[in-house]
Amino acid sequence: MQQTPEVSSFTADTHPTKSTAADSSAELQRLKEEVQRVTALATKLLDVTTALSDARSVEDVTRVFLSKGVEVVEAARGVIVAVEGDRLKVLGTRGFSPELDAQFANLTRDSEIPIVHALRKGAMLSIESAEEFREKYAGAIQGFGELADMQTYLAIPLVHASETVGVIALHFKEAGALGAADRTFTQLLAQATATALHRARSYDAEQEKRRHAELVAQARADVLGVVAHDLRNPLSLIVTTTELLQEEDLAATQRKQVLDIARRAGKEMNRLIEDLLDTVQLESGKLSLVLEDVSVVAVCREADETFRPLAERRRLKLTANPCDDGVCVRADPVRVSQVLGNLLANAIKFTPEGGDVTFGASPSEKEVVFEVRDTGPGIPPEQIEHLFDQFWQARKNDKRGVGLGLTIAKGIVEAHGGRIWCHSVVGEGSTFAFSLPAGGAAQEQPPLA
Repeated sequence: MQQTPEVSSFTADTHPTKSTAADSSAELQRLKEEVQRVTALATKLLDVTTALSDARSVEDVTRVFLSKGVEVVEAARGVIVAVEGDRLKVLGTRGFSPELDAQFANLTRDSEIPIVHALRKGAMLSIESAEEFREKYAGAIQGFGELADMQTYLAIPLVHASETVGVIALHFKEAGALGAADRTFTQLLAQATATALHRARSYDAEQEKRRHAELVAQARADVLGVVAHDLRNPLSLIVTTTELLQEEDLAATQRKQVLDIARRAGKEMNRLIEDLLDTVQLESGKLSLVLEDVSVVAVCREADETFRPLAERRRLKLTANPCDDGVCVRADPVRVSQVLGNLLANAIKFTPEGGDVTFGASPSEKEVVFEVRDTGPGIPPEQIEHLFDQFWQARKNDKRGVGLGLTIAKGIVEAHGGRIWCHSVVGEGSTFAFSLPAGGAAQEQPPLA
């Protein structure tokens, strides 16, 4: 009878021992699985960092981060932003709606969203719940509240050698999805991305310099070709006419004809030299503009006075349709007249005798569109895309130009922030148009006659 309690006591003492062993085994298994997971994560991260090391351009770095990088940390969404001086440039996103992508295009250093807060703070920013996200940021940007379907948010500045080159943000579906190891790997991903982005920006800059050098070299070769070929013709005329003028018995009427030929050749050389100088300025990005509010009516009146005599000599009907008085553009007045004059000269040049040339302008809220229409032969569709190319001519045997006029017009218009285009129908004529930013109110101008 005395042994019964002893057996009972022994049995009771063995239960905790079995439970402790089971718990230890489970913990060891959990630790083993965690080690395996972290090892697998480290292997994947090594693949990502290798891909980032191989990425040459900024575009390559963006692609690797948004594909392999976002996947390796198992994020649902990702975004990478570059810092360019005082400006922020969204390089790419993953998992965002098109509407929100459009909102991100307007990102600035003053934007009140996590990724910019982390950038200003210079340290990783962590949000641990959807409730916290909605409370702080739901109304920051239109449509930004849609991101509150996540549970964990990380934003990390991209810093290389003490220079902040960008910032990334990652969104995770699970609350507390990131343990200590995961956060460490995420920061390692950020560091690898920062290094790759810094290197890629240097590579892109070097490539851009090389492309620019190649373009400059080609432009110089083209200019030398023009100088060697197209300047030779008028120069030869001047030399020939000068020799003729030395003849003492040359009749007065013939002397005047020879002088007229020399004068036209000189003007042609001067025009060609001015075109070449403008081309060099455009190629080097040094085209100077003196911006002011320019009256559209005044520009159209000047063009009408300049080109009406030429149109009449060619028996063409020239019609001016300027917009209402008071409309003006924010532009360089000399350059505006140059572009409109170039288009009018071409229209008059290529319109057959008895045809019509019409020009004018029409305003909208933010811009003014100038148009020049003619009843010339028209331009085939396959040639329109080349019209504004440098040194390009539709008629290879046409000696009335070297293919710079429309290129220069395009460069001038785009330097103003405008655009230029052409619509044409073969056998019916062409319309060339360009837009310039609208300006303030202009002084009242007398109407065109």
